[in-house]
Amino acid sequence: MESQCIKVKLKEGQSERFLSWAKGLASREGEVREALLAEGMQVELMFMEKAADGDYVILYTRAQNLAAANAAFDKSSFKVDQEAKQIMAETWDFGSAKLIDKLLEVVPTATE
Repeated sequence: MESQCIKVKLKEGQSERFLSWAKGLASREGEVREALLAEGMQVELMFMEKAADGDYVILYTRAQNLAAANAAFDKSSFKVDQEAKQIMAETWDFGSAKLIDKLLEVVPTATE
């Protein structure tokens, strides 16, 4: 199991546009879940941080193999993934992306 958390600054003036799109994903949960499963992604969490120097997206992902999941996303033809790639390209400042150090990850399993 692999996981990562990244922090990416949103481009100036693009926060509301990205936030509106991201909030709209809640009404498309089935479509999003189908795309994530096809990519091998087990968990994806997205947060927004408002800071003095701008707004940031914090993205946590977990998969058996993150490189394979990311490659599947890059090649995906799901409509929601195509939209995600476009909105990210237009609103995210990829040059600011930072990997956040993981201190602990515990995934409890049910016992009988």
